[in-house]
Amino acid sequence: MKISTILLALLLSLTACEKDIVIPKPDAAADISYADHPRHVEYQGQLDNFRKTTNSPGAILLLQRQGEPLWVGASGSSNLEHQTPMRTNTPFRVGSITKTFVATAVLYLVEEGKLSLDDKLSERLPKVIGKIPKAEKITVRHLLGHLSGIFDPANESRRYQLEIVNDPAHIDAMSIDELMEEYVFGEPLHFEPGTAYSYSNANFWLLGQIMEDVTRKTLQQVLDELIFTPLELTGTYLERRDDRNVARGYADLYGDGKLLDVSQWDRADTDGKADGGIVSTATDLMKFMRALMAGEIISPTSVDLMKQVQLDGCDNIFCEYGLGLELWRTGAGIGFGHNGGSVGIEANVVYYPESGNVFVTYKNNGNGSDKSFLDALMK
Repeated sequence: MKISTILLALLLSLTACEKDIVIPKPDAAADISYADHPRHVEYQGQLDNFRKTTNSPGAILLLQRQGEPLWVGASGSSNLEHQTPMRTNTPFRVGSITKTFVATAVLYLVEEGKLSLDDKLSERLPKVIGKIPKAEKITVRHLLGHLSGIFDPANESRRYQLEIVNDPAHIDAMSIDELMEEYVFGEPLHFEPGTAYSYSNANFWLLGQIMEDVTRKTLQQVLDELIFTPLELTGTYLERRDDRNVARGYADLYGDGKLLDVSQWDRADTDGKADGGIVSTATDLMKFMRALMAGEIISPTSVDLMKQVQLDGCDNIFCEYGLGLELWRTGAGIGFGHNGGSVGIEANVVYYPESGNVFVTYKNNGNGSDKSFLDALMK
């Protein structure tokens, strides 16, 4: 999930965070060491430097390069209060990487004939008629590619952002219908559907509801049946669960280098939602991305469609978005994947088609980061 810096500015008037009484009990047996990897020292050094330069309590880096064994490293802490070390298997919130999972499931349903990319929002969710302008023109394709023009509370509503801060439990308890009613319905579109690009988490709130309506199952059940179970992603889930083993999220709210635990805001903003609610691990994200790109979940034709930039005439990197996939132009070549972020986390997964290489990064500090050091590592 992408969150604007407006939210951090608003936090200056905030009182101290409410602390959750949770004692992490990580499964040490599953914390695999990659110390015998031929480039372990080099890779671990890069990871440690990444953590330090981003002022993050902890970080994880996964590198899968052709011709080399898999390497996964961990650095720092997943929980500062309990001084819990970050581990290679530590589960973490992936933010908007969730969108790639959801988009994959949508394309699966399209292949089964249960959905069409040209289906209209008004047809699939009649309840939004009169509440979202031009719902009869917005298509499933527009929602997947952020071409709908629909308002995005997480990045555009100061009221939503303040509620996350002041009453996260209230936001966390709200249904998607309630969130849409409170923060999206009645807002004007930014443009005629299909004519421009504007990132909106609400697009995926709606896609989640469409999928649940089509399948008569919860989104967790849909993802579990189509992706999590077949790929044996045992550390991955969407539904709200006890999260004591999930890495805590932190942010430097006052610009003084001191990190505060903002996990309750991350939970309220993302948990259980189709735009950013997945909790996963580095190796699970790698497995998913490799299976997706190999055509093992949906057909290669559908994967190619996901990769295609959807906005005709897109002439800058900010609109280079496919169907739930971002195009990454890097020093190591063109990659496809997604960034995920909330107040206290940043995660990334990228696959390079030419080489077959994959990287996953995670840090539990919500600011952006310079990932250019990966260019040389991924060539």
